[in-house]
Amino acid sequence: MRSGKGRPMKAVSENAIGKLADRLRDGRKKNSLTRTQVAGSLGCSVSTVQRAEAGHTLPSLATAHGYCRLCDLDPAEIEALWKDAHRYLVGHTRRSLTQAPHLNLVRSADELAAALVRVYEINDRPSARTMEDRAELRYTEFAPLSRSTAWRIATRQTLPSSVRILQAFLVACEVPERAFPAWVAAWARVSAREKRIAARRKAEAVTAESRKAIRVTAAEARERLRAAGFTAAEKYPGHRVPWTVLCDPCQSLSRIRLSSLDNGTRCPVCDTGK
Repeated sequence: MRSGKGRPMKAVSENAIGKLADRLRDGRKKNSLTRTQVAGSLGCSVSTVQRAEAGHTLPSLATAHGYCRLCDLDPAEIEALWKDAHRYLVGHTRRSLTQAPHLNLVRSADELAAALVRVYEINDRPSARTMEDRAELRYTEFAPLSRSTAWRIATRQTLPSSVRILQAFLVACEVPERAFPAWVAAWARVSAREKRIAARRKAEAVTAESRKAIRVTAAEARERLRAAGFTAAEKYPGHRVPWTVLCDPCQSLSRIRLSSLDNGTRCPVCDTGK
């Protein structure tokens, strides 16, 4: 058999995925249902139904069970076919899947990103448009998922910015909802860790900037002292260390800090700053 473009068509029954697709497609036709009707009843897109019946990708188990309800198929038979197909898929794609830890072990942003890419790959790497369409069907429950956001998450350029975006991405990858709580918990752990890291980096940046600001040489310190109306009576001890100085106007000795001068402190005897 050849396709419309003249290339040999791949027989969908050559493997376990194809056998499952045959049963789903035959069940729909025997019940005189269109793909649009099946999609509407299952709450998924028509493209999801088309892929389930094409035999090249494995539909979700929830989709397979939905066919059983709609098309009066034997649930035990369909689940057995699905498990055979899943084993077939794992055996042929394991090496190409992104390595990621179990969700309960996810702690870092990199680990969460890898886990999200993995479910995207398991779902046969749907297009950004397909993911947007799938999420659109349930946007009132979760959130809209734009093509650009879906693509950036799928290519590890960003993480979901909220729980709702995370759930929309999972919907777009046809992840069963029973798995959502574990994903949300992993996202929460990573978000909390990223906030702690950001706070620590901010504090370190402030500290570094502060240290940079107080690296004053002895010559610079004496110049700033003279500008404030003082003359050093001893060697410069440091920016925050009390320094013995002589007030030029009243000739009194005082102990001041250069950091205090920066804040406007003047001679405590004559208060020349007023």
